[in-house]
Amino acid sequence: MDVTEVTVIHHVGIVLMMLWLLSHFNCCHPVAYFFSLIYLYLVHERYVMRLRRKLQFEERKQANQRRVLSDSETVRWLNHAVEKIWPICMEQIASQKILLPIIPWFLEKYKPWTVGKAVVQHLYLGRNPPMFTEMRVLRQSTDDDHLVLELGMNFLTADDMLGILAVKLRKRLGFGIWTKLHITGMHVEGKVLIGVKFLRKWPFLGRVRLCFVEPPYFQMTVKPIFTRGLDVTEVPGIDGWLDNLLSIAFEQTLVQPNMLVVDMEKFSSPEEENWFSVDEKEPVAHVRIEVIEASDLKPSDLNGFADPYVKGQMGVYQFKTKIQKKTLTPKWHDEFKIPIITWDSPNVLAIEVHDKDIFVDDTLGFVSELA
Repeated sequence: MDVTEVTVIHHVGIVLMMLWLLSHFNCCHPVAYFFSLIYLYLVHERYVMRLRRKLQFEERKQANQRRVLSDSETVRWLNHAVEKIWPICMEQIASQKILLPIIPWFLEKYKPWTVGKAVVQHLYLGRNPPMFTEMRVLRQSTDDDHLVLELGMNFLTADDMLGILAVKLRKRLGFGIWTKLHITGMHVEGKVLIGVKFLRKWPFLGRVRLCFVEPPYFQMTVKPIFTRGLDVTEVPGIDGWLDNLLSIAFEQTLVQPNMLVVDMEKFSSPEEENWFSVDEKEPVAHVRIEVIEASDLKPSDLNGFADPYVKGQMGVYQFKTKIQKKTLTPKWHDEFKIPIITWDSPNVLAIEVHDKDIFVDDTLGFVSELA
């Protein structure tokens, strides 16, 4: 039986258990069955989306393996080499030497207000190495990089991947108790930009700078009780919160022009030194966006009204207005100051109007404009 099917069965089992308890205490109202159907429908839609993405990944993987004498043919040797080296030492270097020191920095910066402290207790990336789909050398180097590479990367971990994240809740919320989250799967896909600066002496690599060319696709499986049970990223409400948290962490720190800078001399030194930094570019300008009002919105609630709010994005930065309750002519008067990092890439302003609901927010309209 497939892992996905087992997890869906967990959702069904939870719903049946809740309905049984309600009926046992004579509290099983028809509304409970209605909300149960909505919950299972949302879970089903989430799994369909994940399955579709997984099938697309497998199709691209097979297409790259079948491709002959093409631009990506040159990376077959690289994938073969990584596949051989990964279980020997490359996985340990990636997880223990690189990711373990870097992840605490991200946790401290982007942890939610409910978390007082977060610590990575264990990390193993599994037996599957990352797969590279393409590679090209950019002739125009940035800053003082001697070599700039653009790599297409697809990293889908195997079922033996395991990361343990210990989280301490704030005292006013969870009385300061500790809980553990088990990360049992991860999928990262995107184009990576690598800038290299060489030295004339050992270790010959002076500095390596990395970033994603555009926001990557990132998905992970998180389970609160050992490595079994329900994937909390599948629970409606929690899935959107985690996706939003991850997108902000990636887009505002590791997407071009922001870069992760690795000092290779300090990294290879036997002494423990801070060998990495995040180069967050200062904005060259700011855009002031004022969301004033809307009119003639379509009613999307049973009461003939809507609870509209505006969500927008410009570059990698997102913004969201307050929610106006029970109205078709909302007035927000919200103002946002969005930084412009560079003029080299198009700055597209995308705006969506949504109706706030308990489970899934309806889309009332959208527009995008090149700034």
